[in-house]
Amino acid sequence: MEDIQYILATPDDTALVVDMRMLFAEEYAGKQSAANEQAQRISLTDYFNRELNKNYLCWYATVNGEVASIGGVIILTKPGNVKNPSGIWGYVMNIYTKPEYRRKGLSATIVDKLLVTGKERGIKAFELHATAEGEKVYIKKGFEIFPEPTYRMFID
Repeated sequence: MEDIQYILATPDDTALVVDMRMLFAEEYAGKQSAANEQAQRISLTDYFNRELNKNYLCWYATVNGEVASIGGVIILTKPGNVKNPSGIWGYVMNIYTKPEYRRKGLSATIVDKLLVTGKERGIKAFELHATAEGEKVYIKKGFEIFPEPTYRMFID
C-alpha cells in the first residue's frame, strides 16, 4: 500500500521545489545548457526563498516518502474588472508529476488543494496555461478555455 502525503510548501522546502520545477522545465522544454540551468536555479532559489507560502502557494505530494508531484499558484493583484472586482487572481503553474507516479490522481488532488488554499488567501479568479496532457484535469475542475490569444515579448 502506498503512503501518500500532501504538504503545503514553506521556504524550508525551497530546494525540493526548485528541483521539481527543473524536472518540469526539462521535460517541457528539453535539456538546457549548464549555464542556463545554473542561472535558473539561482533565480528560482531566490524567488522561492522569498515568496513560498506568501505570494506563491505550493503543494507537493510524497509517495512512500519520495516527492512525486507538485504544483503552485502565484497570487497576483491587478485592477478589478467586471468578472473579478477584487482584482485578486491566482495563476496556476508547474503542475508536474514524475512519470512513474502519473495516473494516480496526484496532480488533480494538488490542483484541488491549490484552489482551496488560494480561496482561503482571497483569490477570486484563477487562470493557467495547460499542456495537452494537463488540459483534461483542468476542464474536470471547472476551468474553461477563453478565446483571448496570449501575446508575449521577451526582452534580452
